Amino acid sequence: MRTNNDTMKTRMDRRLSFLDSMPSCRAKVFDRIAREERPAPVRKKFSLALSAALVLALLSAAALAANLLFSPRVNAARIAERAMAEKRGVTMEMMTFFGREEEELADGTVRVTYSGAGDLNYALGTYTVLVKDGRAEIAWSRDGEDTSGGYEAEAWGKDQLAQMLSDCLDTQRKSAFLRRAAAIAEAHGAAEDVSSSEWDESWPERLEADKTAAMQARRLPEEDLIAIGRKFIVENYSLSEAEAGLMELYTGSGESEGNSWYDMVNGKPCLKVEYLLYAPYTTQQMINGEPRPHMDKEGYYNVYVNVKDGTVEEYEHDSGLGGEG
Repeated sequence: MRTNNDTMKTRMDRRLSFLDSMPSCRAKVFDRIAREERPAPVRKKFSLALSAALVLALLSAAALAANLLFSPRVNAARIAERAMAEKRGVTMEMMTFFGREEEELADGTVRVTYSGAGDLNYALGTYTVLVKDGRAEIAWSRDGEDTSGGYEAEAWGKDQLAQMLSDCLDTQRKSAFLRRAAAIAEAHGAAEDVSSSEWDESWPERLEADKTAAMQARRLPEEDLIAIGRKFIVENYSLSEAEAGLMELYTGSGESEGNSWYDMVNGKPCLKVEYLLYAPYTTQQMINGEPRPHMDKEGYYNVYVNVKDGTVEEYEHDSGLGGEG
């Protein structure tokens, strides 16, 4: 969903080292309960009380995973995405060419905007979805313009998006429509501004402070936060059992990750739960030089889970197909 100029192959090559499952907090708790040692009576009483409290905390976290909680932004984004598919024909797979933003308005409405990424911005335009009381109203910045003629049109709608998805599987065809989109933008004085802004020297320090604050605010075990993120991905994107079985977890993949996967999102302390879903690529296929098989829902899935109460605060999917989003 968000702009990222890495190709899927590059990202896979860079990060194709997956973690073993994280140690189970539940296993540790029940192991302590099952131990046969008999400490002094007072110590035993305290240990049992502590164990019971930990078990209750784990059961509460499991309940959160069973009944997902969404922030108003996430709830609105989910409603908006369904409306985009039903009313405008812009499917989840097509969202890879857009960036998404949400804004909570004073009257309780959440404004969700989808803007074309990079040089695609002018041709694809911006969809604005106003969500309130479970209903969504959609406006498109290119409404009323002629979208016929494929890539020769200056306004690209659902038909062009469908063709773009197909063309992305061929490097040459993908490059062709990206060049065409850039030419359209340039002709209208809307080419992407790639000039670098002034470097904020305080940014790394502020980022580190936010990540540390988020990590220190954690009240739920990482294992349960990850379970919440995984459940959200499977349910929100309607993954089949087979597809879910191919998901590979990145979060916490290193031995000393520290606060790497923590951050403040919309002012809330979160753990970033990141999974990769892709079609298996066998050794024989690699030896034969065959192209890697493609799955419709493949890509990177990120879910930002509130470390205090398990609420899903933000989410995004990047198929890696477009090279622009």
